[in-house]
Amino acid sequence: MRFLFKRKPYGLAYCDCKVPAVLHPGVTCNAWVLVKNCGSKVWPRNPSNGHRVDLVVYLGGKLSGTFPLLNKQVRSGEQVVVEFSFPAPSKPGIHTIKIDLVEQGVTLFEDQGVEPLLLEFEVAAKEESVIPDGSKNARRLSSLPRYGNRFADYDIPEKVASGARIGAWVCIENCGTLRWERNPSDGNRVDLAVFLDNKLVNTIKMPVPVVRTAERVTVHFAVPAPTGPGPHTLKIDLVHQNVTFFENAGVMPLSALFEVDDSVHLYGGSLYEKALRINSWFYSPSGGISQSRGGQLFPVFASRAEGCHLWDVEGRKYIDYTMGWGCALLGYANERVQRAVMEALTTAGVLPLPHPLLVEVSEMLCEDIPCAEMVAFGKNGSDACTLAMRLARLHTGRRKILVCGYHGWQDSYAELIGYENSGVPDRQERFIYHFKFNNYRDFKALFEEHRNDLAAVMLEPSGPAENIQGPVQDVSKEFLEKVARDTKHAGALLVFDEIITGFRYLKGSVQKSTGVIPDLTCLGKALGAGMPISALVGKADILSGSMARSFYGPTFKDETYSLAAAKEALSIYRSEPVAEHVWDFGNLIKAEVNRLCRSFNLPAEMVGPPFRFALAFREEGVRKLNQLRTLYQQELLKGGVITYNGIMLPSYAHDRAAFDQTMEVMGKALELVAKALAQDVLERYIEMPLLVP
Repeated sequence: MRFLFKRKPYGLAYCDCKVPAVLHPGVTCNAWVLVKNCGSKVWPRNPSNGHRVDLVVYLGGKLSGTFPLLNKQVRSGEQVVVEFSFPAPSKPGIHTIKIDLVEQGVTLFEDQGVEPLLLEFEVAAKEESVIPDGSKNARRLSSLPRYGNRFADYDIPEKVASGARIGAWVCIENCGTLRWERNPSDGNRVDLAVFLDNKLVNTIKMPVPVVRTAERVTVHFAVPAPTGPGPHTLKIDLVHQNVTFFENAGVMPLSALFEVDDSVHLYGGSLYEKALRINSWFYSPSGGISQSRGGQLFPVFASRAEGCHLWDVEGRKYIDYTMGWGCALLGYANERVQRAVMEALTTAGVLPLPHPLLVEVSEMLCEDIPCAEMVAFGKNGSDACTLAMRLARLHTGRRKILVCGYHGWQDSYAELIGYENSGVPDRQERFIYHFKFNNYRDFKALFEEHRNDLAAVMLEPSGPAENIQGPVQDVSKEFLEKVARDTKHAGALLVFDEIITGFRYLKGSVQKSTGVIPDLTCLGKALGAGMPISALVGKADILSGSMARSFYGPTFKDETYSLAAAKEALSIYRSEPVAEHVWDFGNLIKAEVNRLCRSFNLPAEMVGPPFRFALAFREEGVRKLNQLRTLYQQELLKGGVITYNGIMLPSYAHDRAAFDQTMEVMGKALELVAKALAQDVLERYIEMPLLVP
């Protein structure tokens, strides 16, 4: 027999709190408390009757402030973190604050028999040196050692699959006088050190610029599982680089046991460990984590791809939105393109004489791209962009180039990040200048300054990735027209980088859609439908007049198999509504995600044109923004959806089934992110290294 007890309407438990033990007179104290709803009533934030539940703080018996609950509502049994603040009294000594909840316009919880929370703190005399923003165990600085830390909380898996890489985190409080700096002037930064069976396997930089005395920081890291079964020891320490480990300075490290289950072996995790040693220059959406703490798999290495799907080496199937960095516009392994390549395999790939395919593909490009009169092929977009810059300088006899967007990794573009930073000898005078997209005033200022030595203006004419939150703006025809007019009047060349927009934009290109025709156009990505080929197309007088002096001659520029793929891809772009499908699909995703964000009260929205867009969070703090982006990406991966750090490029292969499955995964991900954000516990849900700019 079970006895059922009816809960009282008003009930709560104070689960945790953070209030400094010692304060300076008159300073404002920022604190928080974790409360749990133990009653039957729901605590709404915006009820229709106006009777919301708030936190109230009393100082010296007087009401100091009222603070709203961040959650949309807190049901029975749920917890919520509430941040609050109060001014420290001016009089030194011991003081008390009282914390309670109030149903506005109805009653205080204390009046319903619920005990409030009473906390004591000390106001120090003015001449005393105290920790300004510490924990409940704050102490005077004069009594602290140089090296000191406390592991306030952690999440380390107790059991992992053989060969897996599992995400873990620790929350550490600085209990010493040494500031833990990420980039100190002497180079001796403080890092997290991870030992596996007493062998150092990883060091991780602090995720914030500095951790001062009594401040806390949460560090996420990977646990590489050994292949051998049984129990293993994980030790977490801090290291003052080039000086000492904290353990050697008398500080106790954190030790945890975990068990390796060899009944399942994850190949991707062990392969990633090997890649870290010999070749790690690739994209890893999970930061190398191959298994979540709940057992879900993360993609680390791919085994094959078809349509809009990708399979990892463990055999799990994903819906992909990177699409080979935009190359697979028709979908992975398109049947017609694959067949064309297989037919071309009857001959060698690189020949000393041109194959007829070179002329055929060139003719098709000259017919389809408005500015194209002549063509030069390459292997990647950087080839085409670098050649465009060289030809512009040769044709005009000038040196400077104004750019907007990303135009490749080669030396001609590396000036923007600094030659010394990219391994190229520096020079005193700059020749590359960046202007803001769709901002004519910004462009005009640079243009007027450099017009007398201006060789070219090069830009991505739609959807450039303007920041870490992805592409934001579609093309402004008026902006393009003004840029084209000014460039022509200055005697410079206008170059469109349509490596992304080519064949993906409506009518096949931005220039054809808008009627703004450049002098040169860089093409790539979708040109080969997954095979490596790029092209620079443009006016005949520019290419014929300067090509011989450009010193351009990549070995693989006329490779036969990629030309065969390009010919077939161009035929498909001509006969089927590829761009229209991509735009319709992208608009559906954007509209549904934005609806979900509103329903979850999540400060985020899909931004960018429908062929290349991303979820952007409205968050000013860099640390919290990175946490939001990481948790969102993590939950998509758990659900089987791959993006490039949130950026999505839909393809012709994405269909209704892919849309439905994507929205199911995104809905769950967005709901979890909204919940974690409202409770201010983002870092507790994160199981992979933070995404950083």
